[in-house]
Amino acid sequence: MLNVTLKFSFCCIFFLFSGCAEGVKEPSAMEIQHFKDSASEASIDSAYTAISSACDTMMVYQVPQMVDSLLKDSALLQTFFNKNNVYSSTDEKAEKVIRQLQADCDSSLLKETYRRAQLRQKLKPVRRKKLKA
Repeated sequence: MLNVTLKFSFCCIFFLFSGCAEGVKEPSAMEIQHFKDSASEASIDSAYTAISSACDTMMVYQVPQMVDSLLKDSALLQTFFNKNNVYSSTDEKAEKVIRQLQADCDSSLLKETYRRAQLRQKLKPVRRKKLKA
């Protein structure tokens, strides 16, 4: 019985040390890159949601104010775009995409502002009196 107990305890100690002796593997460069890419994608997705929501809100509420300021003085229009920083990120990959999204939003706001200003400046049709012949 003592012989079996010694063999069993020796096997248990062997498996215990062999299991604990193996260290933690360092992640490969590909795994690290995959983690960074997934973090950048999550950051870009949240930025896209925030920027598109803010752009839709500005389209409804700020564009009429922008049209008024454009018709009064076109230099006042730049103040709307200077304070328009909706989202920022520390990740370089995400920062490039976020800047592009903000530039797209600004260009669509500007395009809509000019379109509404042109529509407002157009003359309304005037009814002409029929000449009696």
